[in-house]
Amino acid sequence: MTNYIAIDNANTSASVALLIDNNQKNVIYQRISDLERNNSEQILPMLDELLAQASLDRQSIDGIVFSQGPGGFTGLRVACGLAQGLALGLDIPVVPVSSLEATAELSLPYIDDGFMVVALDARMHEVYLAVYDVKAKQVQENPIVSATLMQVTDVQEWINQQFDAWCLLYQKKPEATKICLAGNAMEAYPDSFLWEIGGRWLKGNAQWATADTLVRLGARKLKTQGGLSLTELVPLYLRDKVAFTTEEREAGMGGNPKIALPEFTPLQQRLFRLVEQLKENNYWIRPLLRSDLPAVIAIENQTQGNPWTEGMFMAGFLHLNYRLWALINSEDELLAYAIQLVDPEVVNLMTISVAPTLQQKGIGSLLLEWLEIYIQYQDTMPKVQLLEVRESNTHAQRLYQKFEYEQIGMRKNYYSTASNQKENALVLQKTLR
Repeated sequence: MTNYIAIDNANTSASVALLIDNNQKNVIYQRISDLERNNSEQILPMLDELLAQASLDRQSIDGIVFSQGPGGFTGLRVACGLAQGLALGLDIPVVPVSSLEATAELSLPYIDDGFMVVALDARMHEVYLAVYDVKAKQVQENPIVSATLMQVTDVQEWINQQFDAWCLLYQKKPEATKICLAGNAMEAYPDSFLWEIGGRWLKGNAQWATADTLVRLGARKLKTQGGLSLTELVPLYLRDKVAFTTEEREAGMGGNPKIALPEFTPLQQRLFRLVEQLKENNYWIRPLLRSDLPAVIAIENQTQGNPWTEGMFMAGFLHLNYRLWALINSEDELLAYAIQLVDPEVVNLMTISVAPTLQQKGIGSLLLEWLEIYIQYQDTMPKVQLLEVRESNTHAQRLYQKFEYEQIGMRKNYYSTASNQKENALVLQKTLR
């Protein structure tokens, strides 16, 4: 039997939960304090009550979870400090859980696959916000948008602005993808969330998650990842300014400072430009499917001097290190395709082809742009792409020169020609920054 506790003091209430895991089913006990300013004083007494209820003592605790935030600064510091102190005194592991991630879990019954936008009331007409990818009713651990602070009136427009880019990045169909909004900001600011009835927005759970949700999430993390070093445990507090200075007020600044929208990185801006170009032409990029193979083989045989066989393409579907891509039109017709092979130190662009009637119309550029963006967004992929091109294929070479690929070598007699001669391959490479 394993026992985990969770401490939450991020919101206006404080809560403590105890999870007893006996490998058959979990039992969770919880206590909540709504005394606001005196919540912190109730945490340890509530913990002792839970342990007594389960006939346990503090020495029976095997791991600690605490709400890292975002939330109220004092409450977060207290929760973090108590977790550190208990972990040090009992010599047990401790792990933080985001208030936003825990709140996302509450809305999983409302969405199977799509995006989860969590908005928690930060007061002053601002929200703590994060966005998660949801697949098969599971919140994916790495957020699409990490915890940020923004004006509540900016949320919906800001999300809609990025929606198509997220769909491309996470390989979802924009027309079929839903956004579920979770968190107590819906109730705190009801006029700021205008629902598109029958559209892409879904309404999820309107609560701020408490310790019972935290302890379930944290227990999974402790089992799979272990605890963090005590020196790594810090609160996540997003607001660094709540009032103007005397000098600012004397200069005529009134009211509260308004938080600016998060700035987009150069990589995000590059992704947005690509999405705009694709949409302008009614194109999209998705993973290549086995059902695409007849169209792939037809293009391959018309465009390649040494075409791949169907078996070679099938091997790509079966190999975990291959990434296979299709550029399609609005009718889901294949216009171009590309295949990448991910090695430990380099990504090999194995092949890229455009239907003969559509060449020199920018489609190859769009697909190559995506291949580079995709690499840069993947934390575990090397940031170098390597390829070979026929010495006689000046059109392809111009494309790669446009994208600033550099020749790093030559493979003598690498390709066969139609007349059974041999042709050199230029080896090109680009480091993506």
